[in-house]
Amino acid sequence: MRSRLLAAVILAMVAAGPSFSAGRCDTVVVPPGLGLGTPPASVDSLNPFLIGSAYDAEAAGLLYDGLLWISRNHTITWSRSIASAIEVSNDKTTFTVTMKPRTWSDGVPVTAEDVKFTFDLIRKLGKTYTGYGQGGMPGLVKSLNVLGPHRFRVVLKRSVNPTWFELTGLSQLTPFPAHAWTRYSVNQMWRLQSTPSFFRVVDGPFRIGRYVMGRYISFVPNPTYQGHKPDIRRFIMVFLNSDGAVFEGLRTGTLDAGNLPFSLWRAQRKLPDARELRLPPNFGFDYMELSYRNPKVAFFRDVRVRQAIADAIDQKRIIRLLLHGTTKPQHGPVPVDPPTFLSPAAKAGKYPVGYDTAKAKALLAAAGWKPGPDGIRMKDGKRLAFTDVIPSGNVTGQLGAELIQADLRAVGIAMTIREVTFSQMLVLSYKPLQWEAMQFGWALGVYPDDSAQLASDGAFNQSGYSDARMDALLKDVQTKPGLEPLYAYQDYAAAQQPEIFLPEPGSVVLVRNGLEGVRKFLSPTGAWSPQYLHWAPGACGGRR
Repeated sequence: MRSRLLAAVILAMVAAGPSFSAGRCDTVVVPPGLGLGTPPASVDSLNPFLIGSAYDAEAAGLLYDGLLWISRNHTITWSRSIASAIEVSNDKTTFTVTMKPRTWSDGVPVTAEDVKFTFDLIRKLGKTYTGYGQGGMPGLVKSLNVLGPHRFRVVLKRSVNPTWFELTGLSQLTPFPAHAWTRYSVNQMWRLQSTPSFFRVVDGPFRIGRYVMGRYISFVPNPTYQGHKPDIRRFIMVFLNSDGAVFEGLRTGTLDAGNLPFSLWRAQRKLPDARELRLPPNFGFDYMELSYRNPKVAFFRDVRVRQAIADAIDQKRIIRLLLHGTTKPQHGPVPVDPPTFLSPAAKAGKYPVGYDTAKAKALLAAAGWKPGPDGIRMKDGKRLAFTDVIPSGNVTGQLGAELIQADLRAVGIAMTIREVTFSQMLVLSYKPLQWEAMQFGWALGVYPDDSAQLASDGAFNQSGYSDARMDALLKDVQTKPGLEPLYAYQDYAAAQQPEIFLPEPGSVVLVRNGLEGVRKFLSPTGAWSPQYLHWAPGACGGRR
């Protein structure tokens, strides 16, 4: 009965919009989060300046091409970038960028003035801008001058690590249509961030067909796109609320691809019309965010308590039992897969923390926490207890939290689990006195500088973490060339555990037989390129 109900719900959602029709083979339907190994969720914003999740970024990224396209090897792919060249001054303070000639969907040329509009809007938005502080934007920039229709120059206030700035700072200067957006105030942009008419002028491979909040968003090709032309006529993101709904959509044929829920690992055999595609973990990590602002959990400010939590968690057991060996333990802020940016110590597996219950107990005892009558440690009459908020609708995430709960109890820490929707978590994260710990996944983009979360003034530092040495090390990452500063920062963060680092799951995607181009469509940095998707001849006849 439940299986049939889920199928009915999905079918109703897909049938709701006029852009869906039967017997067509020019459409691809997927849930948000495909390829990220994350539970499904909805798209709440399309404004690249205001997006709050990877799901929003997936959708917004279809409308606007980036100034720089970063490959799986964390290098710039010029053929897919708006920029065609970057010149760097000898003192590493000046970056001169040349752009390819192209046009917006209304025929107006894309110019360096659009880049300046982007930068000026970032400055105007301030900390409202979701990328504020990342890559030094915008405070690091002394000036941005337009040199011609397709050329601009960025001058910085100090010398920087050019690789860091190009991949994390300069890459944010995606041109947006100044002629279409200038007339809107910041408040109007905020109110219109999910209004399709605001985004009618685009330069990406797709434009919006229809957007029904909480249900689905459909995209159709942008006929003026100057990159690889889409091979499909409709690309649809259906918003589902559970892993089970995704699997049911694959089983009934209402979805063309979806993440295989780890909780339904064996059930994939029931899908003879789908193939399995294994992908490396997203370039990021999962983590337990700790509140340093909430006085109820002031013990998180003691590094010994944080290290004890990390030492108590048996990550290998979680990977073996729940994640089916698709990833590796994660103890620091730099992803272990690929190992491109790992410090020598991290590559050798030598971390300051790791699964060691005896060490965890010793750390807690040294911090003054002694076992109480029920085994939970106490200090000054207060129990060592906290509540961990996790996203609902993800069976594997819930089971993982329960394993962590058992691991922590074994060393004398009580953790209560609270489930809310992902959207509720995002709202709650900005109310520091209403949460104690949360579990998120974090996508780093293309360079493992986590200043957005770990710098005292980081744009996503809702936890209130602040450490002068961490700030100094992060500044070194941004200013000094080479990887040595990155090594020093990550080794220090692994010891400090400002947030409890957890393994990023690998992704197993189930794809409808006949749907091709999936690997080029998905990226470990979370970007989507559905213009490369296509159906093999005769592969989908009669399926819609």
